[in-house]
Formats: sequence, C-alpha cells, structure tokens
Amino acid sequence: MKHLIIALFVVISSMGFAQNQDFDTYFQDNTLNILYYHSGRVGIEYYNIEQTYGTKGWAGTKTKLLDQTNLGAHRVEVYAANTQKIIYSRNHCSLFEEWQTTPEARNSCGNFEEVIRFPYPKQDVDIAFFSRDSLGGWLEVYRHRVEMRDVAMIQSSQTKSKIYPLSISSSEINRKLDIVIVPSGYTKMDSLKMISDMNLFTKFFFSKAPFSDLKDKINIRGICYFSEQTGVPGLDSSINPNTFLGVGYNTFGSKRYIMTPNLFNLHELIMDVPYDQIVIMCNSEVYGGGGIFNFYATSYVNPKNGFVLIHEFGHSFAGLGDEYSENDIEVEGAAQSIEPWQRNVTSLKDFSRKWQDMIQDSVPIPTPQTKEYEDKIGVYEGAAYVSKGLYRPFQNCLMRSDKPFCPVCTKEIIKMIDFYTE
Repeated sequence: MKHLIIALFVVISSMGFAQNQDFDTYFQDNTLNILYYHSGRVGIEYYNIEQTYGTKGWAGTKTKLLDQTNLGAHRVEVYAANTQKIIYSRNHCSLFEEWQTTPEARNSCGNFEEVIRFPYPKQDVDIAFFSRDSLGGWLEVYRHRVEMRDVAMIQSSQTKSKIYPLSISSSEINRKLDIVIVPSGYTKMDSLKMISDMNLFTKFFFSKAPFSDLKDKINIRGICYFSEQTGVPGLDSSINPNTFLGVGYNTFGSKRYIMTPNLFNLHELIMDVPYDQIVIMCNSEVYGGGGIFNFYATSYVNPKNGFVLIHEFGHSFAGLGDEYSENDIEVEGAAQSIEPWQRNVTSLKDFSRKWQDMIQDSVPIPTPQTKEYEDKIGVYEGAAYVSKGLYRPFQNCLMRSDKPFCPVCTKEIIKMIDFYTE
C-alpha cells in the first residue's frame, strides 16, 4: 500500500542528477510503444503490461531525453538493462490518478488503459514506473524488462487516415512541438464540418499568447477519422456511448468533463502521425472539455471562442492547474498538505520553488483581491477547486477565466515549448 510504506521507504529517482544522454548511442529513429493497464484504488496501484510494439519514426525531441521538470503525478524512467544508467524519462498524469481521488475509489478498484512512448532502444531496457507519495516524492511502483528481440514493428490495422497539415512551420519534427487534432463524433456526412472545425481549432491555438508569438516552433496536423455516429455521448441518450474512441461527457459524474478511457484505440488511430501532444476535437456545441498532463486534451467546438480549447491544453501540455475554486466533480485539484507540483498553484508550504521571485516587494503575501493589485503578480487565495488554503499567481488568468495567460503561466508554457524545440 503506497501511503503506508512511504514513511519507511521513499524511492528517490535519479532525475535530479542525470544528464541528457546522446540519442544515437542508445536509440534508433523509431518509437517503442508500451500499452498497459493502470489499476487499483485509494492507496493501492499496480501495472499490467498488455502489449509492446515498435512503430516507424520518432517525432519527439532527441536532445531532451531526460525529464527534469518534476511535474505530474507519475513518472517513467528507462534504464539500459541490468544497469543504473537512465537513458530516458517522462512525467505525466492519468485518468487513473484522478479517479483515485473520487469517493468510488475508496471501496472499489478501477482499471484504466495507458500508453507510454519513447525512442526505440538499441538494447534491452528496464522501465520503472513511479507515482507521487503522500510527501510529494517519487515512489517506484513497478519495474518491467523489455527484451528488444521480442518486439515487433507493426503498422496500424486501421485504414490509413488522411493527414491534414493544418499549420506546418517545418518538417524538422524533432525540433518542433507537434500537435495532432483527433476528431470525435464526426461521420462521413460531417466531413466538411470536420475540416472546417480543425481549421477553426488551429486558428484558436494561435489566437492567444504565447502560442501566437511562437508559431514558428509549432506544427499542427489533423487526421481524417469518421466516428460511428454524429455527436458526443454522455448527455444525449440517443447517442450510443459504445464507440471505438470512447469519448464522452459526464466523466466521473461531471456533466461537462469530456474524457475517453480508450487509450489503446486512440493511439492506434494516430500511429502514422508525428505527434507530441493530442487534442481531441468533439463534435458538439455543448460546453465541455478536459485536459490531463502529457495524456490528452479534449474540447467542444464553440465557433466564436477557443477559451476551453486553450485552457485544457494548458493542463495537458504545460501541467498548469485550474485557478478557480469551484468544481462539479469530487476530485482533488492539487495537494494542500504539501507544496503542489503544479507551477501556478501554491499552498505556501515551499513557495520559494514557485513564482516568489516574480513578485514585487510592495505586494503582500497573501495578496488582497482588490483593484490595487488587479494586474500584479501576487498570491491570491482560491485555486484548484478550493477557496481556502491554495493560492494562484494572478487575480484572473486563462487558467481561471477567459482572460490572457498571466505572466507565471506564460513563463511555464514558453519553458515547455523550449523543452520540445531547443
């Protein structure tokens, strides 16, 4: 049980001490895909590897092989087999981790699909799976050996999807942030609308700074995929929820929370597309969306406004936390007893690791939510679904409402774009 043993055994990963490795020494220019089930309940989790296969090409960065951001709820480290040589790592969050904070998870187990992808190793590797412990450190949960002689290269069993180059700044995919837009709830009868909506989403992406200022570092592609029926299930009982993609409203009982548990099918659809980040475009005008760090983002289609799209991408791409204090779902937005890992939320337990150096000396901490400090970086109470005990850096920001990103969130987004592109 994770929370019972962390007081005695805290596994400290090598992320803080390792240097980025040379890509060509350890990897081929292909992708290793690990499909697994992440299961458990409150205090218990385990992994079960379902499938391992290779696919052609590697779209990610070749220079930032080690993730030293310390973001996310989970971490994967890849080691050269039988050594302590870490050659790749990535942090992420998951639908399982969110489910663990729901009342249902106290008494019953959940089983969730997840996929990790990393460059194709030249030799056998050991993969270590970590999760946060109750103190915010990393605890190793599971370790798995991959013997490369047993890994087959495969192609998608789906009819090859047409790829739409929506905004391509360069074909140099290893030095760009590559985003793929996956349509959900569009049939062949909706094909013209699908293409129009993908162009609309692309326009929305570049309507907000800092994305608008860094267009030359970003590629956006869409795929042509037709669903079994028009629309997104979860609220409309006439729409069958049993679809290949499995996208739907009402996740964990939250009507506007759009998610999919079908990660295996999702990644199969985009097997032939170079991508770092996934956005699922939902054919619905009913308000809704979702975003999980290094997992995927979803958004409904609002022809007049891209706020939800950009807000959810702030979660899935940069690991930004929600800055509002209300929510209609019983999940934990950020830890209060320790310093949250989200860079734009603080409990003031270890504020020096956050945006303390960006605050003017004249601004009090905590900061009154008054007109005097309306456009100043401060420490404003109310964030991550609670009104007391957690704080945000700006009175209003895109992670709270339909306003521009604040300077703190802007800084974090730029750092993440640089991670993929420099």
